[in-house]
This record gives sequence, C-alpha cells and structure tokens, in this order.
Amino acid sequence: MHPRHASSRPPAPPKHRLRIIEHRALKAVAVVVAASALAGFVAVGERVRQLNSNITVLKGIDQLIGSDDRPTERATTSAEPDPLDPFGGRAVNILITAIDSREGENRDAVGDSMDTLSNDVNMIAHISADRERVDVMAIPRDTMVAMPACTRADGSQTDASNREQINTAFALGSSSNAQNKSEGAACVFKTIESVTTIPLDSVILVDFAGFASVVDALGGVDVCTPEGLTSKKAHLSLEPGSHHLDGLTALQYARTRDPRTFDGRSLSDGSDIQRISHQQQLIATVINEVLASGNLKSINKLNTTASAITKSLYVGSELGSVVGMAGLAYSLRDIKLENISLFTVPWAPDSIDANRVKLASWGTDSRFGGLNAAEIFELIATDQQIPGTVPYKLANPEAPSGAASAEPDQTASQAPDNSPPDGPNAVAVTPEADDDFVTPRTVPTAECKVEGQGSNG
Repeated sequence: MHPRHASSRPPAPPKHRLRIIEHRALKAVAVVVAASALAGFVAVGERVRQLNSNITVLKGIDQLIGSDDRPTERATTSAEPDPLDPFGGRAVNILITAIDSREGENRDAVGDSMDTLSNDVNMIAHISADRERVDVMAIPRDTMVAMPACTRADGSQTDASNREQINTAFALGSSSNAQNKSEGAACVFKTIESVTTIPLDSVILVDFAGFASVVDALGGVDVCTPEGLTSKKAHLSLEPGSHHLDGLTALQYARTRDPRTFDGRSLSDGSDIQRISHQQQLIATVINEVLASGNLKSINKLNTTASAITKSLYVGSELGSVVGMAGLAYSLRDIKLENISLFTVPWAPDSIDANRVKLASWGTDSRFGGLNAAEIFELIATDQQIPGTVPYKLANPEAPSGAASAEPDQTASQAPDNSPPDGPNAVAVTPEADDDFVTPRTVPTAECKVEGQGSNG
C-alpha cells in the first residue's frame, strides 16, 4: 500500500464565495462587451458624421425651384417600401447634371483656361417604384428648348425664352458665377421639368474634378477602343484594345466628341451625340464595377468610395445625408444589370440652326417602337417600360416586334410636340433591343485584348 501524497490543490471555496467570483467574472465580461459595442457604435457614428460633413447640399434650392407650375405626380407607389428608403418606395426621378466649369481644380483637370460655364450633361435617372428597373435618359446639350423664368437668391428672375440652348440654364440661373451652384442647379431643374413634364425628386450636380475623383475611388474604369482613338482637343490618345482608365483619362474620354483613328480618319461627326455615347459607356462601366465586383462587400473599398462620392457631389436636400443615400442604394440591392438601361431622348436636327438639335416630335421606324420625345417622357413620368430596351424585352417576351408608326413629314413642326400620348400604355409592339440603348452587361470591354493603358497624350 502506497502512501498518499499531499495534494497541492487549494481547498474549494465555499459555495457562496464561488457565486461571488462567477458574478464578478460575468460582470467583467459584460463590461468588456458593452465597452466594445459602445466603441463600435461611436466609431460608426463618427464615420457617418464624417461622411455627412463631406456632403455639400445645394442650400435653398427647394425655395428657388418653388412649387408653382411643376408637373404632377403620375406614377403609382409601391405597396411595401423599404423602411430606409427616403422616397417611400415610389418611383423616383433624379436629375444628374455635370457642369463645364474651369473653377478651382477643374482648370487643372481639363488642362485649358477657357472661360465657360454650362450644364453640358443633362440626364434623368428614373428608378421604378418596385426598384427593379433603372432608366437613364440623356438630353443633348445642343437641344433647343423653351426656357422658363428662373428665380435667383436675390429675388430677381431670368427672362423666359421660346428658344434657348438647354445647356445655358446653369449660367443663366447662376448669373455666370460658378459659386452660385444652388441658383444654377435650380434653373437646370426647372428647365428639365418644364421641357419633359417629368416630376423630378432631387438633383445631383458634379463638376470635372469630382467626376475624376469618383472614378479614381473606384480604382479606374475599363473601356474598349477597337480602332484606337485620338483627340487633340481632349488631350487623349488610346491604342486599339482595352484600356483601364484613371479618373483624369476617363474625364478626357467622356469629353471627347471629335475622335479620330491614328491615321486621321474621323470616328464621328464631331457632335455632342458622340460625347453622350462615351458618357453612357463610362456610366455603364461604373455600374458594372459597383454591382458586379466586390466594391460593396469590402469595407475598405466601400469607405474609400463613399468618401470620394460624398466629397465630389452637390446634392438636393432629399439626398443630403449618408442615411438617405444609403437607404436609396439599399433599396436597389437586388437590381440586375440587364434591368439598367441608358439611352438618349429621340432627337432631330434643328431646322433653324444646323449645329443644334430639337426634341423629335415624330416617331421613327425602329427606335423606341416609333415613339416621339413627348411619349417617352410620359412613359417615364408614369413609371412604364421604355420600348426597345432590354428591360422591356424581358418584361414582354411574347409581344410582337416591329415598328409602331411610320415617320411623318419632318418639316411639319419647328418645335417639339409636348402633347401627352393616348394613355401610358400607348405602345402595342415590342421592337428588338438595339444600339440606341446601353446596359452595363453590354459594355464591350471583353471583346478587346488588353494592349496598353490610356495616356494623356
């Protein structure tokens, strides 16, 4: 029989003492967890505060726009809106305008010293009430329109005009002062609403430097130039193939409207329509980058992108907070790339000035199922599918295809016919989706081999 060795284990504490120790341990854990959670909330709150401080709201724009003579709301509302959606699940129309200015950093971004100030990009982003479709419609900067009177901050008004180039609205409203962004944006807003009769919900304004910053924050964008592209005016030179463009080069690409091949052959007629095509391809590529990549899944990337975007845009009050922007973006979380369509409004050569265009008051044999500009506006205002786009084809797979109407006498009207169509469902045919529309999934970057990078030559 072996002797038992003394144990080094201390005697067990009384049961009541054990409970005290357990309570102290739980209390310590609870304090650590609470402190960590509080630190997290403080960090998130501080980040939101920082991002909110980046946003520049166009102050006083609602008062400048006013409530008189505005189009009526004609679209239905979703039955179950997202709780974070600042627009309550209804259809949304956001004006996106980019100003051509040489103020501050814009002069360096563009690389010239021209004295100009105009709203050269005018697009309406329509988001359907069910958040399953986005249509982005561009209106050419050279479009001649009837311009309404615009109110300035000092109470004075611009003169209404029966014939004015649409890209003069910002300069007229701002008294040609780039600092008066709210007044300029309000005049663009009123002009676009008056011309299209589409009720707008908010506005996003961006300048050259801001556009370049957003592209850089996304890590650049890809474009495809099968024949190569050069432009002396835009200081751009791209070899044939695919190119990954930084913000500055993407800006040069977006501003190109006189592209030529390296042997001097012209790739366009030098009009603003060619420039819109480049802008649409870039927007589609950015959408691809955001939705199809890991940008929304990477905290670091999301932080970088959010910082650049909030610093680069001027927005209306409805989008003037991170929570509002995030809520609208979150409501679009399930949208598919093929349900996003970019196109240019039906237009025609202006019958007075050959260098200008007007809104088409007649349909054509192929584009938009034969609808004219006013009928397209009415479809957007009533949250209807645009014929010819990929979303329309997907929603109407059994409908016959073909032209809706023949083209009438083009000399019959000097100005756009803004009378509404016969109801929101005036289109009875489904034309094939064609080259008048761009969707993120159709951007042809995959067709080119990567043979070099964009340059600033």
